[in-house]
Amino acid sequence: MIALPDCAIEIADYYQVPIEIVAAVRQQESGSRGQSVGRIGPNKNGTYDLGAMQVNTWWLDPQTNRNHLQQWGITERELLENECTNIAVGTWILYDNITRYGEWEAALAAYNAGSPDSPVGQQYANEVLSILGDQYQ
Repeated sequence: MIALPDCAIEIADYYQVPIEIVAAVRQQESGSRGQSVGRIGPNKNGTYDLGAMQVNTWWLDPQTNRNHLQQWGITERELLENECTNIAVGTWILYDNITRYGEWEAALAAYNAGSPDSPVGQQYANEVLSILGDQYQ
């Protein structure tokens, strides 16, 4: 697995998300490029994915998301330029999803597609879980 920045362990501990999950999502989202993957898109819905954890710009939009990141001072630029912020936001989303859905397959599917029931999200979850082997299945 690709090495993570030092901040990732502290972030994972804070949100009580296993560091292996954070690392596998980062690997699936950006591979060896990490934060340098930059801004990808547009997606079919017009949004973009940003940085190492490919945080979707939907999270920045106060019109579509009551938990929008800008209320905490997090901008698109910050997500693109600061890998620790990017990992923190991605891990926060994973924490929210595991709290909501109770198991990693659903949480990962929702991370990718916004819903645990999406076939695309379920395929993504299987790909992330395969990086981890039997540990979280």
